[in-house]
Amino acid sequence: MHLLPQRADAADLDMPSKVLGMLASGRPVLATAHPGTQLAKMVSSCGKVVEPGNTHELAQGLLGLLHAPEERERLGVQARNAAQAWDKSSVLRGFENQLLSMNKQ
Repeated sequence: MHLLPQRADAADLDMPSKVLGMLASGRPVLATAHPGTQLAKMVSSCGKVVEPGNTHELAQGLLGLLHAPEERERLGVQARNAAQAWDKSSVLRGFENQLLSMNKQ
């Protein structure tokens, strides 16, 4: 599994460059991020997200994943799938769709 600690004030400023590599490894990610941030949205389907600065919650998340091999395997598969969905053509297609939908408004 991967640990991705983020400062509370930086969690939605930019996406950490290492997150796609983590997802591509097929391992779950335990990240610190505020709910609703892009990082939290990305990781929530393939790992665990805890509040930044909450060391107790971080330790509980880590222990929970350590003691749940089936859950780690399931989340790892989802992580790999999420990374594969971020290929260049799908990202550009999504961007194009957003632009087209803005044009219709």
